[in-house]
Amino acid sequence: MAKSILQQLFDGEIFPSENIKPSDPKYNEAKKALAEATDYLLSVLSSENLDRFQKINELYYETASIYNYECFAHGFRLAVTLMVDAMSGAAHNAKSNGP
Repeated sequence: MAKSILQQLFDGEIFPSENIKPSDPKYNEAKKALAEATDYLLSVLSSENLDRFQKINELYYETASIYNYECFAHGFRLAVTLMVDAMSGAAHNAKSNGP
């Protein structure tokens, strides 16, 4: 018997954030430009400024991770709310269309 999605999440078999693959070509272009700009800065910055840049980069990734989690959680709550609304609407319509 196949595991439910809830069981797979609990067992650590599903990693939603790893399954996101942006399809917009602008994403890959921006990612490439960011990597090139970062590589350039890493090659020209003094060691003091390199440390500052690395700290800024770490803070950026930390804030982006928190923000991305909040987006995921918001989307999940919205989806559940839509499902509940749809189901209660379906139940309400079934009652009003009944005998």
